[in-house]
Amino acid sequence: MTTSKLVGIPIKMEKFYGKGTMLHPSMEDIEELVKVIPKGTIATIDGLTKRLSKDFGTDVTCPMRTGNALKKIAERYSSDAIDFQVPFWRVIRSDTQVIKSKNFEFWASLIEDEGFTLLYTKPGAIKVDVDAGRMFAF
Repeated sequence: MTTSKLVGIPIKMEKFYGKGTMLHPSMEDIEELVKVIPKGTIATIDGLTKRLSKDFGTDVTCPMRTGNALKKIAERYSSDAIDFQVPFWRVIRSDTQVIKSKNFEFWASLIEDEGFTLLYTKPGAIKVDVDAGRMFAF
């Protein structure tokens, strides 16, 4: 089990976030938040990071570490014959693209099964057609 870490915002990232504190979230903390996203709704990495920042009292949560943790969570589930305890497929990028990971086409089909329309854009990218009423706010 890993723990979330509080660090100073790295100098190279200050132009995006300013000075302050940054959270490097643990997979466990991310999983706990993802578990509360109800079926039929979608959340974004940005919404997830903002909630983590609020919970931990930091200025920002690292979006790259959050996205990478979501990919690792997705990789734990390698077949459709298992009981999903963490509905990670309900978290998408801010531009509404499905997060690319192993089997991301299958995860996109789970989003489609929950009533969302998928848009196949540039090669290898899948967007979710989602309106504001179906966006989950933490």
